[in-house]
Amino acid sequence: MAADRLTATLAALSDRDLEALRELAGPARGRVAGLLAAITHAADWESRRRDGIEFELPPLGEAIPEGDLDTALGLAAAFHASIADRFEHPALVRQVIVGVVETVTGTASSP
Repeated sequence: MAADRLTATLAALSDRDLEALRELAGPARGRVAGLLAAITHAADWESRRRDGIEFELPPLGEAIPEGDLDTALGLAAAFHASIADRFEHPALVRQVIVGVVETVTGTASSP
């Protein structure tokens, strides 16, 4: 299940990478706003989980309108490419971004 992979990947992020992801995704506008809102939502959920507040990751699907899913996939790749050098473990951050898109779309990409 995409949500399970996403939550496992979020848990694997370092505190530094989690905070950097939240900061980068927060001030989004335009077509990328829905994708970054979903990323921020997932990162906020993980921060709360690390603080001992346990609850299931709520659905992320409403963050990206159905007609914008293809655009979100392209934006996810471009977003990651533009920020990868800001993280300790960029491959894990990429997995989070892919996991958010998979969770929103209900589809899984190839590993």
